[in-house]
Amino acid sequence: MKKVGLVACSNGQQPEKETEIKELVRQLEKLEITALCAEHLYAKDGVFGGTAKERAEDLMALYRDETIDAIFDLSGGDIANEVLDLLDYDTIGKSQKRFWGYSDLTTVLNAIYARTGKQSVLYQVKNLVWNDAKLQQERFRKFCCGENEDLFDIRYQFLQGCEMAGIVVGGNIRCLLKLAGTPYWPDMKGKILLLESLGGERAQLAAYFAQLHQMGVFAEVSGVILGTFTCFEQSETGKNVFEMLSPYISDKLPVMQTPDIGHGSDARAIVIGRYARFLEIETERLQLKPLGLRYLATVNEYATDPENTRYMVHLPNNSIEETKDFLRNAQSEWEKEMPSFYEFAVLFHDVQIGAVSIYLNDERDTGEFGWTINKKYWNRGFAYEAAGALLKYATEKLGIQHFIAHCDSENVASYRVMEKLGMKRVSTYGGRKNKLFGEERTEYQYEVKDPFSH
Repeated sequence: MKKVGLVACSNGQQPEKETEIKELVRQLEKLEITALCAEHLYAKDGVFGGTAKERAEDLMALYRDETIDAIFDLSGGDIANEVLDLLDYDTIGKSQKRFWGYSDLTTVLNAIYARTGKQSVLYQVKNLVWNDAKLQQERFRKFCCGENEDLFDIRYQFLQGCEMAGIVVGGNIRCLLKLAGTPYWPDMKGKILLLESLGGERAQLAAYFAQLHQMGVFAEVSGVILGTFTCFEQSETGKNVFEMLSPYISDKLPVMQTPDIGHGSDARAIVIGRYARFLEIETERLQLKPLGLRYLATVNEYATDPENTRYMVHLPNNSIEETKDFLRNAQSEWEKEMPSFYEFAVLFHDVQIGAVSIYLNDERDTGEFGWTINKKYWNRGFAYEAAGALLKYATEKLGIQHFIAHCDSENVASYRVMEKLGMKRVSTYGGRKNKLFGEERTEYQYEVKDPFSH
């Protein structure tokens, strides 16, 4: 981003907020981003910065301006849905720039997806100057310079089920429901529904959840993400949001919770309209979660260690940039509807101690296993535990019945894991070249078919 537009499709910014917005502009300038303020950014008549037509035109002018790379809506409140009928969705659909906003802008974010299929970002850029400014500025800086996507890397915990996948829609629950019965309501079939709220105590949330149930939404979606519900969480001590939601959903519908999406000044961003996959496999001691850039430091520790990688064909990495490229590739694969490989982080007491993977052939009927564990955690059975959990997942969820694995013939620890998994050695051949060794080496291949048939 080199130039962005600042707009207010909902309530105008009150004049006393001018200092805050000037500081935001200054922070963007430190990132070499120029900010252009829309004409009707500030409130002039109560909460109105302009008429609905004027506010809509402010937004469309930024879409038409070819020098603008992204659009940040600084507003929230009540009146964003006034502009929906006045937007040029053909122009928005042809544009490559993203619209960013939160709260009442949920209406615009979902309308853009419903009418154009384009992605937008649920995030308030004024986080850069609010209570957690330093944290947010660093996240935003790293995103802008391509260092990592920590800004979008949400933490989550499954409350029901262990996996969900689909295009993310939703946002602020009150504002989303303004779209019910309009042409701007997104098709919910197979989607992941994100819900969060600033206001609303127990009675309001019960009404919102009941309405979504009566509309058939919970029967259509593939999963629900619960973000933060600020007022409810501050005022209600006897109930949590999941308990409020449970009477309205099937016990088979995956539900997860994240502290990172909502109205908190420490909130992260999420893309509305983008396909996402969330997955958590638990064993007695471990958790397996999708591998991505959030694990850069811990992956790089063992991926650049010659002792840890002495038997690897593609490791050790020579730099953190190599590790970063690998993690970007792994992360982007998780965002596909049909990944060709699955790279999992292995977590022990929430610390990433290694990785386990399965790569599928073109027919998706054979999977090749791989794993690595940080040497600090060797000889504790973690590779076997993680690989066994992945074997079960691949069999039950992916329908794979034929599994293979390869290793250097001197990598005793690795082939003992294979044998413990029920795999049999089927071939021995030469020609293997590990990255650390110049000479050709001998390789073993193991396989197992129908591992859980007995």
